Amino acid sequence: MAEPIQGPGFHPLYLQVKELLIQRVLSGDWKPGEVLPSETKLAVEYQVSQGTVRKAIEEMAAEHLVVRHQGKGTFVSARATESPMHFFSIVTPDDRITEPGKAIHFDWFEDSPSEQERRELRLGEGDVIYRIHRIRPVDGEPALIEHICLPCARFRGFPEKMRTAVRMNAYLLMEKEFGILVVRADEWLDAISASAEDSARLGVAQGTPLMRVKRISYALDGTPVESRIMRFPTHRLRYRNTLR
Repeated sequence: MAEPIQGPGFHPLYLQVKELLIQRVLSGDWKPGEVLPSETKLAVEYQVSQGTVRKAIEEMAAEHLVVRHQGKGTFVSARATESPMHFFSIVTPDDRITEPGKAIHFDWFEDSPSEQERRELRLGEGDVIYRIHRIRPVDGEPALIEHICLPCARFRGFPEKMRTAVRMNAYLLMEKEFGILVVRADEWLDAISASAEDSARLGVAQGTPLMRVKRISYALDGTPVESRIMRFPTHRLRYRNTLR
């Protein structure tokens, strides 16, 4: 790798190496769960110091793009090899992390996105989305309403695959069936009152306080791949976020 020329668009050498490594993951050279070559081999390949490679990989690890295991190496992040609770930030009142069970209600249809959804998912004119609606139980009771939107072109057949999956974890499905690794998400929270529909679906009185969580999830290449809205009664569940 040639020595970079400093200027307005200058990127430190370790960031250039990081970008090259990410591009190789995106191109499929290393798939989720696979081990990267050693820092020594990468340093030789890119003609940089081992310290430069180490700094690039440390940045990738901080962004959860790779996972470092002492004595084993550095692996491309994979939801299948990490906690199945990835991005599941909703807990019970006693702080138990309980992934909702199999959906007790599940339906879907294809639709045109709203202008907001088109902006959020960076869709073009004529693009179509899947709208997936499900109600999920916690400890045997309906507790979580989810509305999921994702582009049909990128996830053809996704709803049926989700319906028949043993675990209805959308991110695991994106990775295993579509080769798309979700690495981060933006979330917005607000408090609302249960509508008549919420009341019927969750078995709570109309007007019961609900927490609403809006999430946009992003793939490794920075592309938004999913928009999701979750609603749940605050006496059954609460939101927990761990900052790192």
